Amino acid sequence: MDKVFWDTSGIKALRDEKDEFHQIAVSVWSKLNNKNVEIYVSNYIIDESYTLLRLRCGMGTVKLFRDYLVDMIGTIKVERVKSRDEIDAWKWFEKDWSKLSFTDCVSFALMKRLGIKRVFGFDKHFEKAGFVLEK
Repeated sequence: MDKVFWDTSGIKALRDEKDEFHQIAVSVWSKLNNKNVEIYVSNYIIDESYTLLRLRCGMGTVKLFRDYLVDMIGTIKVERVKSRDEIDAWKWFEKDWSKLSFTDCVSFALMKRLGIKRVFGFDKHFEKAGFVLEK
């Protein structure tokens, strides 16, 4: 079964109707839900998404997203970041890529560990790190 990692940029685009990628996100999400794929998200991404959605969209949107995750337990796999992921993230974090967050680097390491090559998100750093953005 194919695996896809759900990044914060994909979460925000899907949940924020004002996001520049909202329509694309809705289309991609619909395609993913109609395919035989496993969708993974990390606890770091959930944390980052709660904060971003609260700042950009308000607490109501955060609560809807949280409720959605609870309803989708089993369908969406929440992967806890391991110490090894944090250690392995440093090889990317030390690169001279502008605006590269440590959370992105941890996501790269987690994806490598789980054998995930595809991402539902819009952050070009994933492509630069060798992953494929869903379109």
